[in-house]
Amino acid sequence: MSNFEKARRSKGWVVLLATVVGLGVGGYTYIHRAVSQQLYVTNCGIVDYKPNVLLKFCADGGVGIGEVEWTQWTKDGAEGTGKYVANNCDPSCVDGKIVTKEVYVKLSKLKTISGKEAFTYVQVESKDKKPLPLLDSMDDEWSMEMAG
Repeated sequence: MSNFEKARRSKGWVVLLATVVGLGVGGYTYIHRAVSQQLYVTNCGIVDYKPNVLLKFCADGGVGIGEVEWTQWTKDGAEGTGKYVANNCDPSCVDGKIVTKEVYVKLSKLKTISGKEAFTYVQVESKDKKPLPLLDSMDDEWSMEMAG
């Protein structure tokens, strides 16, 4: 009887096979659960995970939030910081100046879109409590929902 035949008939072979199968099933279950329970955000019709840019005006990107860094990302909502970015369109939107302000960002209103739970609403507030670029207010908010 060959060494392979002896190994195959030993209890060690059964333990090894059970371990490999168990790790495979466990790994699949872990990854599937992580992906299926992930929270996303809808951003100009794209369902994305923790994007670092959120746009208010999808057609030209004239207003949005950039350099977003997330500090919380749960079913209760997402929070982070970033830069509110606006094009002043003076003298035209092509030649306008980009103005920015540091902001706090909050996401809310989960909805299932394309089979994924996604935040559909954003709120921003200036860190220094002064008006946001091109606004008379220190805060702004909008629905990001374009699909669903």
